[in-house]
Amino acid sequence: MKRQAYIDPALCDGLATCPASLACTTRSFTREEDDEPWYIGSTCLGCGRCLLACDRRAIKLI
Repeated sequence: MKRQAYIDPALCDGLATCPASLACTTRSFTREEDDEPWYIGSTCLGCGRCLLACDRRAIKLI
């Protein structure tokens, strides 16, 4: 079963320069508008790099 990263929107602050998105090798992070929480698309490999880079602890692997 493939793991996927999930961002808790209540914990994501929506920073334009997101350390977790920069750590993502598949560029799976996206959002609909500036200042909105990020979300992770289906290209996520479940590697966990974003989880380690998120200083808000908003990311979980499911």
